[in-house]
Amino acid sequence: MVDFLEQDLSIIQYKDLLKSIRNHCLSNYPYESGGLILANGVIKEYPSKIKDCHNYLPIDDFYIDIVKNHNVVASFHSHLNSLTPSDNDLFFMKNYDIPIIIYSLNKNTFLSVNINSETNLITWNFEEVCLPEI
Repeated sequence: MVDFLEQDLSIIQYKDLLKSIRNHCLSNYPYESGGLILANGVIKEYPSKIKDCHNYLPIDDFYIDIVKNHNVVASFHSHLNSLTPSDNDLFFMKNYDIPIIIYSLNKNTFLSVNINSETNLITWNFEEVCLPEI
């Protein structure tokens, strides 16, 4: 039997994780930013090598942490408008074997890209998932 208190807690933690990702991505608006999501729910934020750029290029520590830290469950970054993974996103995902969550800055929407099926994209609106109904 499912412990509903535990399930509610995990939903709250998931929403808090999405809020943290969104806040980090918005902190560098209108430029892209990103990071990694660890298995314990912690996000690690990484600056872009090129600060004022519309293409996120993480610093070297981002890649080193993926290789050294076996607790990385996903990466995330923002796009200004697009909800389509770029060729670089797909290349990264296939080579590092971790999924990507993309946050569209102007559409306030997330995109989840699965490694095994890059055409099976899941999108969801931030307000619908994370904000309480009024």
